[in-house]
Amino acid sequence: MIGRDARRGVLRACYGRELGLRTMKAEPSSLPRNLTPARLRALLQVVEDGSFSGAARSLGLSHTAVAQQIRELEAERGIRLFDRIDGSLRPTPLCRELCEIGERIREAERDAERILARRDAGGRDRLRVGLGNSMPGIALIGQVIASYRTLSVSVVSGSHHDILSAVLRREVDVGILPDVPEDPRLRRAILLRQEVVAIVAAERPQLVGETATLAELAERPLIFRSRGSSTQRVVDRAFRRAGLAPAPVLTVDSRDTVYEAVAIGVGIGFMWRHGTHRADAVRRIRVPELQPGAEEVVFALDDERNAVVDLVFSTASLWASRERRAEPKRQQA
Repeated sequence: MIGRDARRGVLRACYGRELGLRTMKAEPSSLPRNLTPARLRALLQVVEDGSFSGAARSLGLSHTAVAQQIRELEAERGIRLFDRIDGSLRPTPLCRELCEIGERIREAERDAERILARRDAGGRDRLRVGLGNSMPGIALIGQVIASYRTLSVSVVSGSHHDILSAVLRREVDVGILPDVPEDPRLRRAILLRQEVVAIVAAERPQLVGETATLAELAERPLIFRSRGSSTQRVVDRAFRRAGLAPAPVLTVDSRDTVYEAVAIGVGIGFMWRHGTHRADAVRRIRVPELQPGAEEVVFALDDERNAVVDLVFSTASLWASRERRAEPKRQQA
């Protein structure tokens, strides 16, 4: 007769896969605990960055911690995830399959964060907005709040580059900037068209007239914005076209600082015409070479669609309609 141990050996040989599945379900302690989300994230980051050190920087971990996660996974499962050739890491086919799963997990985590970000601590709907200029964005937000009184809105300001990046990274829900390029990833709505103007201290009318050329301005002390500013990009482009390369007396990183420096007489600055409602301390000067201006755009990621973001875009559409009706009157004035 065949003994019990022998019979179990025959069953394993013939039905090993099925027996193994039943055994795993019967014994929770044998579940594969070594393939954790953290290890999948580390694996995916190593593939994306091409090295343990690069992945460590991206994840905010030590080189040793990342390398250990990968090596332990390989040892525990008896697999090879990377071929180490001439000092570089090349993912194996098995590694690439696992990365596909890791990417789906990462996307699910992003979706979860996006859902949570739509509520504040009190459970109210929340809207996160990125602005390059205070106006007309704040005025639009005011109209959104007026139609949704329980909405919680937070606003961050920054350069054109900062706000565009924040939208693409989903750090804000909606951005409002001038001169936003067409991008298949983005949903866009035009608010208005405006141009860059020069600004001078109201107390110094002798400095420049109501209209000035770039050549005239280049002879004056100028205040520039730092790199990444949409205003400065327009100004730099116009000076290059005019064959001029003036050196600023002051370079600052925000529109408000430009405004204050101009107001106290440091020099002549530049801003979008409707960038602020303030008119107490500066005069706006038309510069023909800075025409015809650019479109102020409300934008969000195309897949960022919910009731709050849709409300922003519908409000922007109404705003744009009013602007089109008002434009002929402004031109006559």
